[in-house]
Order: sequence, then C-alpha cells, then structure tokens
Amino acid sequence: MAEQTPEPTETPPAPQDATGTEDIETKPADAAPADETAADETATDETAGDETPTDETAGDDAEAVDDGLPANVVTIEEAGPCKKNITIEVSRERINAKFDEIFGELHTSAQVPGFRIGHAPRRLLEKRFGKAAAEDVRNALVSESLGAAAKEHKLGILGDPDIKLDEIEIPESGALTFSVEMEVAPEFDLPDYKGIAITEPPSEATQERQDQALREILARRGTMVPTDDPAIIGDLVIGELKLTGDGIDEKRENVEFRVGPGAIEGIPVPDLGEKLTDAAVGKDVSFEATVPDTHENEDWRGKNATVTLSIKEVKRLEIPELTDELATQYGLESAEQFKEHLKEDLTARLAQARQQSLREQVRRFLLDNAKVDLPAGVTERHTANVVRRRYVDLLYRGVARDQIDQNMELLEAQAGEEAKNELQLSFVLAKVVEAEGITVEEGEVNARIATMARQYNRRPERLRHEMEGQGTLDQVKIQLGEEKAIDKLLEMAEMTAAPPQPEVPAAKAPAKSADKKSKPKADAKKAPAKKASAKKTSAKKKTPAKAADKGNKADAPEKK
Repeated sequence: MAEQTPEPTETPPAPQDATGTEDIETKPADAAPADETAADETATDETAGDETPTDETAGDDAEAVDDGLPANVVTIEEAGPCKKNITIEVSRERINAKFDEIFGELHTSAQVPGFRIGHAPRRLLEKRFGKAAAEDVRNALVSESLGAAAKEHKLGILGDPDIKLDEIEIPESGALTFSVEMEVAPEFDLPDYKGIAITEPPSEATQERQDQALREILARRGTMVPTDDPAIIGDLVIGELKLTGDGIDEKRENVEFRVGPGAIEGIPVPDLGEKLTDAAVGKDVSFEATVPDTHENEDWRGKNATVTLSIKEVKRLEIPELTDELATQYGLESAEQFKEHLKEDLTARLAQARQQSLREQVRRFLLDNAKVDLPAGVTERHTANVVRRRYVDLLYRGVARDQIDQNMELLEAQAGEEAKNELQLSFVLAKVVEAEGITVEEGEVNARIATMARQYNRRPERLRHEMEGQGTLDQVKIQLGEEKAIDKLLEMAEMTAAPPQPEVPAAKAPAKSADKKSKPKADAKKAPAKKASAKKTSAKKKTPAKAADKGNKADAPEKK
C-alpha cells in the first residue's frame, strides 16, 4: 500500500521547548546539564527570611561520559570583573547524534494519523516536527555544552545566563557555534586563617550577673511611684511641654518622658537622658533641638526648636522582692528554686552569647582580610533582596510606609553595605569549605529541618517538601557548611581571655505554669508562607535556614 502523508490532527508530545538552559530536561550525550542557579537566585518567601547568596559551579555533581563523539571546542575570554565570554563550537557529529536521540523519542511516542505509534517513518516525522525538534536539539546542546564547559574549566557560574536562544540556529551543515557572557565566582586568595587572634568573652554566671539578671526580671513586675529625689536614668518625668521656634508653637500638658535616649514630638533627642538627669519637681529643663527633614509636619522640617519641659512630677520604679509567693506565679515552688533556675538559664545564655561573639570575630577577620571583587550583577540583585527584607521588617515593627519611603536612600545605602558583606562572607566561606574538605551529610540537613519544623510547629517532612518546592533546601546545606567552616577556623584560632564585663544578656523569668511539673512552653511562631514567585525578595526576612540559628527560646529557663 502506498505511503500516506495526511496532515496530522494532533501534535505529538514534542521534546521540551525550554526558554533557558536551566529548563532543559534532555539528558546530555557527554556531560551533565548545567546547574547555573546561584544561591543568590534562591527564591524565598518574605516571611521565610533572607537567603545567603553563594556560587555554584555548573555540573559539579555529574560525571563526564565518553560517548565517542568529538569534544566541543571551548574558548573562554575575560569580559570584565567576574565575567567570562564563553564561545562553544559543537561538532556536526554531535548535532546529528542529538537529532537521532530526539527523533528516536518521537518515533516511540508521536501519534501520526495513518500510522501506529512507533511505525511512522523518520522522514515523515522530520517533515511534521522538524522545527520543534530543531529547537529542542538547540536547547539541549546549549545546556549540555555549557554544563560540560563549566565542569571542565571549573567555572563558578552565577545566576541565569543571558542567552537569547531565538538568535541561535542549528545550521543545515557544519558545526554549531554560539557565545554567551556569564558572571562567574570571583577568584581570590584566602588570607592566612590558621591562628586567627580571638578574644574570648567571659561566660561565667557570677553572683553579680545573677543579681543583675534577677533585678531585670523583678523590674517587669515593678511599679512607678512618685519620688522627691532628682531624676536619674530610667525614671519617668511628667510635666508641661512647650515647643517654640520659627513657625513652631506647641504646648502639651501632662506629657511623660523616660529619662534616657528618646524623641519629643517626633524630634530625636539622643542625649535626652543626660538633659533630664537631676531634673526635679518645680524646675524647668530647656534645650535646643533640630527638627528632622522627615518630620510628619512639613512646616517644621529642618527648623530649630526650643524645648522647655516644666517638671510636675518624678516617678521611679519600685521593684518587688523575690518571695516564695512570687516564685509560685512563675510555676516554681520557692524563691530558692527560682534562683537556681535563673542561674542555669543565665549560664546557658552566656554560653550562647560567647559562641556568637567568637563567630562574629571570625566573620570580621574574613571581611577585613579577604580581598574579593564582587560580581556586579549578583551584588545588585542581592542588594535589592536586602532592601526588601529591611522594608518588610520595618513595616512589621510598625514604621509608617511613607516614613520608610522618605528614608529609602539611607535604607538602600545600608542595605548595599550589608549585601556586600553577606556576599563576601559567602564566597570566602565556600572557599574555606573546599580548602578544608568540609562535607555536610544528609542526616545533618534532616536534623536542621527537624529543628526548624519544631520552631514553626510543622511536620519535618512537610516543611522539607515546601522548601524543595521553594528552592531553598540547598540553602540549608550551604548554611551548615558555612557554620562548619567557622567552627573549623575557631578550632585553629588563638584564644585570649577578655577582662570581665558587666553586661548580661537580657534575662527571662521562669514562665508561669498551671502544672508545676510541666515545662514552660515557648510562644508559637508563625510558619513561613509559601513562595509566591520564583524570585523574591528577600527578602534572606529570614529564611527557615536562618531562623534555625536562633533556636527555640522559651520565656524562661525550663524547669528540670
């Protein structure tokens, strides 16, 4: 019977038509597909937190396959700081092999009217699906060749390559040649990190520290009572307020001010505590202040104002004594037991503060001594992430949106510096991980996810599934690697004890409990919302991985 070539009534499941190299799923003939998404591109929900950007070398996890085909010809040229221009020539033999692979898949799956599946001749498939097949061959070859080049030449490709696939065409004969400019991880030398000088802060829960912590807790149950003594730091002064100046004439009765840094009618007064110290009933306190350019009253902005406060009353905090009765309100049996739990809690918090101080000193050493030229594109993207993270954090704290917008220039400047520090640490720590042969096991990742799940009151497997969908799971592994790197540097550091310091981490009282045998519970934390888009920002608010660092904090030391 003569071969029939009727027009198809439906399109077969064509090979995937990728719009970028990272979307191609076709398996390579000679190398793994490029995994070029940097951790900087990791998308996270705003409530989940910030990501820590880092670089990933494309194709690192794949093994090259010797398929007997001619190797690609790769030419790499410098294109600026942290940029490479990559030109790749793919042989005709490799192109033909990929066409054979694509049409082989079509042959076993395409539904062509007049033919049973698997019986349509190749030339008919080429006629009907040639254009789509050529696009898939192109996409697959671009992806595979970039992945192979990145692996062979150890390129730390960052972000998504800007490839205009529509401008790349498979030639009818001869090799396929294309070029692409890509951002790569910076090349730099690690500083001599063995024997970093570290000052070890005191972490002993001395009696003085315990007394201070106890006072802080009892102060929360204190009451403000009138006093005839002159005001001291922490007191409350009440009186009549007058603001005068060019176009400024305000008067307020019975206003209250804490003796300490603060603001008066929206005017910041950092040394307000000093100005109000020794204020007494019946006296006036007067000083000059400058209205900020962001003040809500436009007519006041930038002007000088005279502030006069006529003191009518001074109040001081009266702190109750610790008694057995008061201890029972925290779920404990006696004042003595309260003190025991307080000491245990303080010891744990001081140890945590010590560890944070040691880690921060290592980070500061790396920032000060590692000279890294940061990639412009990644830096710009991460800065935008940090700006969004800070913006949302300010809104969460109750700062008015218009006030934030008025200070965007300052916010962006601060975010830019923070983003650069985060990026630099990310690149440097990644290099330390490689230099020291540090590895992160899957069990460690699962343990961190379990910790995060407890924080958010979630099931670990459900949280892991959500993080896989959001693309943030790899960030957990990266963070664990960075933590191990810092721990390794601390092992090799030279420790020097610091002189005792009076500062004490903020104390937390034992939580009140109806059942004295039960442990106080931590406040439930809101779980991160699911990702709404493929790219955030940031905004790394905190990613679950970051949140895990803080641990579960109850309102008080747990009762043993």
